[in-house]
This record gives sequence, structure tokens and C-alpha cells, in this order.
Amino acid sequence: MGKVNSQAYQVLIYWSEEDEAYIAEVPELPGAMADGETRQEALKNAETIIQEWIETARELGRPVPAPQGRLMTVPEAAERLGLSVSMVRRYCSSGKLPAQKMGRDWTMRQRDVERFAEQERRRGRSAMKFN
Repeated sequence: MGKVNSQAYQVLIYWSEEDEAYIAEVPELPGAMADGETRQEALKNAETIIQEWIETARELGRPVPAPQGRLMTVPEAAERLGLSVSMVRRYCSSGKLPAQKMGRDWTMRQRDVERFAEQERRRGRSAMKFN
């Protein structure tokens, strides 16, 4: 198989006081993370890690997850849904809105937020934005 476009996978970058470095996590590839002195270096290192992760999975005959699309932060989802940030966090922690913990907060796939909005619209909950 050919080289995979490492930029197709979402990379989350944040500063870690504990590591005194920028950390780049690739949520779609379990355990795939890199660091760097700058955001750019962390991203470059993450792209290398993505390639190595995929090559290793293929060598071991393991499945390679397809890129799943854009992740949204809690504030982005709250704005899209017309809800408070705390309400979105409650939906995430209760499992009503599929999400994963990333650092101290939640992230969710844009498609899951759109599905959630559609379900709520069908239930007649008009407080949410649907345009």
C-alpha cells in the first residue's frame, strides 16, 4: 500500500506544563502522539508518527482506522447547538452526545453533533439552532 496522507487525520496540539513541550495527539490512532518545542515542530513530529503508526499496523496485519473527520470543542458544539457550554458537557458526560475526553475537556465529531441536533429537532426541542 502507498503512503497515507498524514494530514487527513486530525491532530490536537496543546502546551503541557508537565512535559514543558507542545503535545500533538492523534485521537483516531490510539497512542499516537508526539511533542515539540514549538507547535510546528510538534505537528511535524506527529505527521511522522502517523506514518509510522500506519506502517506498523499494516506490518502486523492490524486495521488502520480511516480518518473520521473534524473534531469539535465543547464551545464550538455549544455554539452550533445553541446551548450553554455546561449543558454540552453534561450531555457528553451522560453519553447523550457521543464524545471523548481530550485532556480536561470533551471533543466530539462534527457529524455526531449534527446527528444530535437532528434528533433534538425531531423531538421538538426548538432552543437549538438548526440552520
